[in-house]
Amino acid sequence: MMTPSAPKLLPRNVSALRRGRNPASATHITIGNPVSTRLESGIGNFFPGLECDMRNLERRFFPFLEVDTDFSDIVVAAVDLGGATEAVSNGVISSADLENYRTIQLDVGQGIRWSVRTIAGDFGPLGAQTVTLSELSGQSSGEGRPPADAWVAIRLLKERSLVTLTLGRTPGPGQITLTGPRTRYLDDDGALSRLFEPGELTQSLCSPWTHDFRDCACFYWASNHPDIALPPLPDASTPRDAPQWNLDTAWERSDRSLSAPPVVTTSNGSPSVPAGSTAVLEMQHHEINRDWQLLNFVLERRERVTPYQTPAPPKANPFPNRTALLAQLRYAAGVELAVMLEYLAAAWSLRQDVNALPQELRDDIRAAFAEVRRIAIGEMSHIRTVNDLIAGLSPAGAFEPALAVAAEIPLGGPGQFQPLQFRPAVPETIKDFVTIEAPSQSVDGLYAAVFETLVQGAGSEEQIQSVQTLMSEGGDHFQTFLFVQEWLGRHVPATYLVAGGPLSPLSPPGGNPQHQTLQQRFVNVLSMLYDGYKAGIPAGAVTINNARAAMLGQDGVEGALNAVAAAGLLVTFDSIADPRFAPIHHP
Repeated sequence: MMTPSAPKLLPRNVSALRRGRNPASATHITIGNPVSTRLESGIGNFFPGLECDMRNLERRFFPFLEVDTDFSDIVVAAVDLGGATEAVSNGVISSADLENYRTIQLDVGQGIRWSVRTIAGDFGPLGAQTVTLSELSGQSSGEGRPPADAWVAIRLLKERSLVTLTLGRTPGPGQITLTGPRTRYLDDDGALSRLFEPGELTQSLCSPWTHDFRDCACFYWASNHPDIALPPLPDASTPRDAPQWNLDTAWERSDRSLSAPPVVTTSNGSPSVPAGSTAVLEMQHHEINRDWQLLNFVLERRERVTPYQTPAPPKANPFPNRTALLAQLRYAAGVELAVMLEYLAAAWSLRQDVNALPQELRDDIRAAFAEVRRIAIGEMSHIRTVNDLIAGLSPAGAFEPALAVAAEIPLGGPGQFQPLQFRPAVPETIKDFVTIEAPSQSVDGLYAAVFETLVQGAGSEEQIQSVQTLMSEGGDHFQTFLFVQEWLGRHVPATYLVAGGPLSPLSPPGGNPQHQTLQQRFVNVLSMLYDGYKAGIPAGAVTINNARAAMLGQDGVEGALNAVAAAGLLVTFDSIADPRFAPIHHP
């Protein structure tokens, strides 16, 4: 009787490979840019792609050949003769194959074209067949159908399956047949294979993507593709907090002055500059192609022309035991809830009836509302992340969801707290929000000791990455509130607040029906989240999804917020008597 062997688990990505290894080998998020700058945050589901051209993965589908392909042809661009020669030495290919590779290389070097005429192999769902490229029509249907075109044919070939190519010479005569395995995109570690050269996946992206920075404006691009940025500091001695270096400039500006870069405002940021306009002049399209090397890298929202110094990560003492760690995480969840409520109050203090307002005021109100609302929604995802951390660190069966609202919020340095309070979006409020989200302080600083404790062995790599993500997303919120501060700072509060007036909107009077509806709907959402978190995934997934649905729409929390604002009142949230959601104080 055979003894069953343990299954061999092959890690298919870097995180899986490093799971359980020394923490020093764990992946780390680079300090300096928000998570939106990571490749997985790019527009990678678009074809051929904005961050890379997905078609280039097929350029090396066959051993020792580098090909270019459109949707009808596969043309040899280069031959790795050195690799083929080594393969002969190792007995992988025959001397006859090497001579064929050498023939192709010599011809290609003289401008003679070699292209694939037929491909025989296993095309995955279409089965094994021989495909003649000239017969492909761009359509594929029915039993025994061929691939639609040349690119699809390569794409469908099964990894490491045997493939036979017939190549033809133009001008003829000349025909060569080669057989080899379909090469892999990834190596055994789940990373891109080393056969791809640096820059190869992006080399075919066209200049119009760069032109889009100029023509499509910031609302088209994701946050990892800003078309405005802070100007570069001319040298290391320039104070980065000086006002003149904290005014936005156009990334593709024509004036590349370091001493006085032009300032972008909402009224002068158009790339179309009429004669006599005060708008910031941007590069012409041909200038972008010619002078692309003048465009600076952007880190931490600022263009860089001097060596970048990575900020030191926040240092903190680890917690003495798991009980103290869990207590901090429960308070952190409460802070995420509390700041979300403060942000909702500020967002819904902004006027909704903006159509008749001057364009700059109207646009600033709309942008500020949308961004503060987005941050509030982001805090809800943070609450879920913190609860997942607590569940993973709690003893089996002992997890209790953390949904109590913090009674006080960290503000500034260690030991500084501010009571939870609901205020309209006046300058002092937004200034506090900037402080709350400042890197390595306040909410971000909540997690410094948590991070240090997990790194020193109390947590898994996934948990460490979760905390790093929480901290880096706080940096994104910080930058966004700086934008909101700039937008609203251009106007008198009475012009953008609900109901107008220096102290508007007013707090709801006792028993106000709109206020009561808001409280009921909010507690209902917390109750559903509690039940869903408690049940875990997958059992609680439906309940958690129902809680999300109950936040949005006119029948949800969003509708109740609209009703309170429409009554000219300030959004506030009452303390909750239910012990699951009662106020929580800092440890």
